[in-house]
Amino acid sequence: MSDRQPFCHILVIEDTKAKRIVLLKGNVYSLGRASDNAIVIHDPLVSRYHATVIGETQLPLQNNSFRIIDGDLQGNRSTNGVIINGKNCSSHILKHGDSIIFSRQSKATYHIAYDSGYLEELANNNHKQPEPAKQSESTALDAESSPVQRTQITKNDRKQTIFSPSESEEDSDRLKLLQLASFPELNPYPIIEINLQGEITYLNSATLLKFKDIYQAKLNHPLLAGLLEKYQNVAATNENLFIREVCIDRQVFEQHIHYLPESQSIRSYIFDFTERKQMEKALRESEERYRAIVRQISEGIFLVDANTKQIVEANPSYCNLLGYSSAEIIGLRLYDVVALETQVIDRSLQEISTKKLDFLGESLHRRRDGSLVNVEVSVSSILSSDKAMFCFVVRDITERKKSEAMLQYQAFHDLLTGLPNRTLFNRQLSQALAKAKHEKRQLAVMFLDLDRFKNINDSLGHAFGDRLLKHFAQRLKSCLRKGDIVARWGGDEFTVLLPQIDDSEEAARIGQRIFQALKPAFELEEHQLFVRNSIGIAIYPQDGEDGETLLRNADAALYRSKEQGRNHYRFYRPTMNSETSELLKLEISLHRALERKELLLYYQPQVNIVTEKVCGMEALLRWQHPELGLVSPDKFIPLAEETGLIVPIGEWALKTACTQNKIWQMAGLMPVRMSVNLSPIQFQQATLVATVNSILQETGLEPQWLELEITETSLLQDIQFARVALLKLANMGVHISMDDFGTGYSFLGYLKQLPFNTLKIDRCFVRDLHNKPEDMAIISAAITLGQGFNLRVIAEGVETQQQLKLLRSLNCKEMQGYLFSRPLSAEDATQFLQQERINLLA
Repeated sequence: MSDRQPFCHILVIEDTKAKRIVLLKGNVYSLGRASDNAIVIHDPLVSRYHATVIGETQLPLQNNSFRIIDGDLQGNRSTNGVIINGKNCSSHILKHGDSIIFSRQSKATYHIAYDSGYLEELANNNHKQPEPAKQSESTALDAESSPVQRTQITKNDRKQTIFSPSESEEDSDRLKLLQLASFPELNPYPIIEINLQGEITYLNSATLLKFKDIYQAKLNHPLLAGLLEKYQNVAATNENLFIREVCIDRQVFEQHIHYLPESQSIRSYIFDFTERKQMEKALRESEERYRAIVRQISEGIFLVDANTKQIVEANPSYCNLLGYSSAEIIGLRLYDVVALETQVIDRSLQEISTKKLDFLGESLHRRRDGSLVNVEVSVSSILSSDKAMFCFVVRDITERKKSEAMLQYQAFHDLLTGLPNRTLFNRQLSQALAKAKHEKRQLAVMFLDLDRFKNINDSLGHAFGDRLLKHFAQRLKSCLRKGDIVARWGGDEFTVLLPQIDDSEEAARIGQRIFQALKPAFELEEHQLFVRNSIGIAIYPQDGEDGETLLRNADAALYRSKEQGRNHYRFYRPTMNSETSELLKLEISLHRALERKELLLYYQPQVNIVTEKVCGMEALLRWQHPELGLVSPDKFIPLAEETGLIVPIGEWALKTACTQNKIWQMAGLMPVRMSVNLSPIQFQQATLVATVNSILQETGLEPQWLELEITETSLLQDIQFARVALLKLANMGVHISMDDFGTGYSFLGYLKQLPFNTLKIDRCFVRDLHNKPEDMAIISAAITLGQGFNLRVIAEGVETQQQLKLLRSLNCKEMQGYLFSRPLSAEDATQFLQQERINLLA
């Protein structure tokens, strides 16, 4: 048994001083710039004790393997760290070919080399594999360091034990290291050499590591099989190099075989091509998948020769898009399919080719039948088989263009009527003003809306109202001149632009024409509706020189037109702005009326003419303005509804009325029911029921002494919500009254479906009772209907003895109006309740 080791472990070290080879025979080595290290690294950037190499005996292949550790055995780490094969490691078992970096200028390479002397011994012994040799004494050889002294091995000492061999042994080892440092031994690729008798004469360490069974298999090994037979053919042709592929256990190797007649040997270099073959296979599969995808993809793809501009390839999607077959489209020039001028195409392609930039944009391509198609196109400059090509990726965007056109239309037009919207009207007005200024002409802006359209919407529903608006828009367009513009401003408001007028009389004539066009009734389903409208007119340049001013002044004129009776037009006058300004000031003041405690409640008695006693009180809202005095509800209630202030104001009124009624009861007065009006906006609040319940609990008023008055308009906004809310209120014990009864469209259905307790006949029927017999019939029917549903019936607005007499004859028992009492302050209402009887003859 030989005393040599079959494997040698080598560190090839490079630092700032030199490159040297160190043979590892010991168990522990310290590496660093300190002179007492076993292996000194000459580099100021390396730590004093940078790393430690320790022998490992657990791995089966080698008699001794090594582990490198960052720092020393006491756990002190290096400053720079140890990088193995590009990764920072604190500990790593070294493998053949590992790269170790200590700093930018210092590194090492680890090799496991086969001992060439041992190979000679194997050859002399018919290549019998020996047992592993015993481990010899540990030595460390540094080609540039002087002999070192023997020291004691201790675990706690940074200095590693070094055994200094004799001079003869050292010279022998140096010679051996020079052999091991030669290219074949340190080459990471397997190298095999056989003689012409088929005997293995040389193997490098990489071969033994890769092909462990090569000695047992000999010429039957795939790497050696057929080499001698092939040599006979090679000798005849003087071809000394042969390359072949060899497959071993699913691995693919490329074997470069050199026939060396002068040394009567055959040498092979083996390269592992497994990964490359796998990549080639994956590439082929990828190309097949790519071609399949290109064939199936919905986008059109075609290649164009950069020089000839001919189409050399096109997928089915592009052929189908243009209506060509695959054979027909090949050979067509780019100019045949792209509907742009030749110079434009060439200039674009030149820029793509020169700047190596991809192009993405929209274009028109020409179909086989000559029609054009909108496409989004991406163009790239590529190389295919060393030929310059342009790759076009095309997507049909016809539908997208239609959608964009539709979106563009929707952005500037009203979807219901098809008229221009506010945005487009403002743009057209701006253009018309610029032209009128240039030509020194007049133009007119009209603002108009439908009178009482809200009643139609509330009574017949929004869908019905929308149909009416569409018919109104068509009729409005029909009575304008060519070049005039009508737009829907919003809701039931419309604007008209008369871009060319000679004077204001011409605008007035067109206003009259609009009124005439609207006179005939609108026939919608079973309904016949007569619609009227009001118009405000502003003239350029006297009423404003910009669009915003003209529109604002036309709106002010419209407001005045509606205020003065509706269904006619008004021209703008400068005084209108001051009136509008006053309205704005009133709105601003209203916002602070609650916190300044300017709001108050008045109470109007409801009288039973049979018992001649008060049967209820209606709470009426008033505003005591510090400057304007008592403001009429007709002025500030609409403002409160428009601004949303009606919700907190209505909540305050409800709480105040309940508190006052409780005060009367606690004072020992006869209990009466307090009626409180709910506005449509207040009634539609989701928190209405909870709010009423909370106020009743807070004030201590029993629900039966509260009556909430609801108008038919409130119900129509959301009948399902109204039904749920009223049922909850009725279950609480609160009474529900229908106010303004008889002015709506379908009240009978509501009386049947909803839990009403009281009907209030609107004052408009009572006011004309003396000279309109038909009103007596309506009131008589309402009273009879109320009695049939077991409801209280109260007539509002009773002011004369004649009205009282007529209502009494119609069997109406409860009334309210100036005949009995005007609305009273809380103090006066208290005195009124203290009366035992009401003098009906007063």
